[in-house]
Amino acid sequence: MADYETFQHDVLVIGAGGAGLRAAIEASAAGVSVGLVCKSLLGKAHTVMAEGGIAAALGNVDDRDNWKVHFADTMRGGQYVNQWRMAELHAKEAPDRVRELEAWGAVFDRTKDGRILQRNFGGHK
Repeated sequence: MADYETFQHDVLVIGAGGAGLRAAIEASAAGVSVGLVCKSLLGKAHTVMAEGGIAAALGNVDDRDNWKVHFADTMRGGQYVNQWRMAELHAKEAPDRVRELEAWGAVFDRTKDGRILQRNFGGHK
């Protein structure tokens, strides 16, 4: 029988995509011991490979873009059965979370003048 090394952690995060890494960072900031399980090379798969993007009203391409437009798009896209408080929270918080990801090293496509490139997704104005 093979010998295995064991680890003890307060929190175990399964998955190292954007959400998993964000959860691990937040748990670590709370002062607990965090273990992170990743099925492939960290930084070479998961969210970094996604072609879609992140929905956030940064206003980088269209200065009319704001959290209220994002919120309305989200509600309409969910045929108004969404939990509106969660949709509103997401729309308000998303720009700061994108800037946070960028500060942590996430790489985004850029406009010619250096801002994060944005485009509409399905259901967005």
